[in-house]
Amino acid sequence: MDNLLYYPYINIPRTDWTIRTLLYYNQVGSIVPQNYFYEPEKYDRFMRELILNELVFPINPIEVLDKPWEISRPFIDYVESKEFKLKQRRGNFRNGVFGRIHKDKFEFNGPRIHVDKFDGEIFYQLEQAGLARRENYEWFIVEQRTANDLMSFLASVIGCKLDFLPTTDMQVRKVPFTSSSKKVYKTNKRDNIRREIILKELIPFPEQIDLRQLRKFKDKYPDLLNRFKNKIELIALDHNLDEESQLFKETIRELNFQKEELSVKMNESKLGQLMFGTVCGITGAVIGLASAGTTGALVGSLAALPSFANSIHAALQIERVTNITDQSGMKYLALIDKKIRRRGANKDFHS
Repeated sequence: MDNLLYYPYINIPRTDWTIRTLLYYNQVGSIVPQNYFYEPEKYDRFMRELILNELVFPINPIEVLDKPWEISRPFIDYVESKEFKLKQRRGNFRNGVFGRIHKDKFEFNGPRIHVDKFDGEIFYQLEQAGLARRENYEWFIVEQRTANDLMSFLASVIGCKLDFLPTTDMQVRKVPFTSSSKKVYKTNKRDNIRREIILKELIPFPEQIDLRQLRKFKDKYPDLLNRFKNKIELIALDHNLDEESQLFKETIRELNFQKEELSVKMNESKLGQLMFGTVCGITGAVIGLASAGTTGALVGSLAALPSFANSIHAALQIERVTNITDQSGMKYLALIDKKIRRRGANKDFHS
């Protein structure tokens, strides 16, 4: 899967998980209420910059869902099922027992869900069931587990329709009405766990990074990203490779070694590889100018020629780092270290 759909919140958090996600997936989307398209100041600062640099694409559920009522009906049926445990959830909502949720979608009495994220009928049904209440004209407060289920449900429907993989940076329980069997779900979950472990080990990225530079980087090296992704997926999808095994850990270590070797090659001095003809050409130009009578400052230039040639070579090496041959798939990460991570490690985000 090349594209990822983030949920359950509108604003994607400013974390290393987010940076790894942006670097790994071709496109990242987030489910956003309709009025945010006209009032972008509602986003937090980081989310606004992600959208401005086209690193995250806002998705309006009202435009995506052709028949919101028909889409909502399966969830309402689930609320009315025995598996839902309505009495227990109603008691939780009444007594203020809630799980963890991001602070910008949480108040002391429960998580909020924007009304534009679903057809109004579903909120009416949740209110009647004692699981939700309207906070204001935009927000509903919903019992925690039900809110998680509802956003998982919406992300699953939209993700399937748009070919985006629904993913969250939180531990959100599996939506019980997915079309996948329990066996398929468990397999996919383990695949994702392995994938996240690998990416976390290979891209220990700082939060501070120049997002505009990241956008340019992805646009410049799509082929390297695909090769890197292929390498990671071959490991993540290997069901014989347990993430707790020593073999899995050694496999990641080997990838890290390959990445570091490439990084060293990109940074080491290769003055000896500078073509003799290039040096001669520079020397000849200087001597030619000297014979024309401009001898004053050129005596110093001739004396400084090795340093001058060295500076040209250093500049060329910056431009030639992509010429290094790599069969491991780790060149993408080595270039991240070279072009993004080190340059942006101590920077603040652009506003």
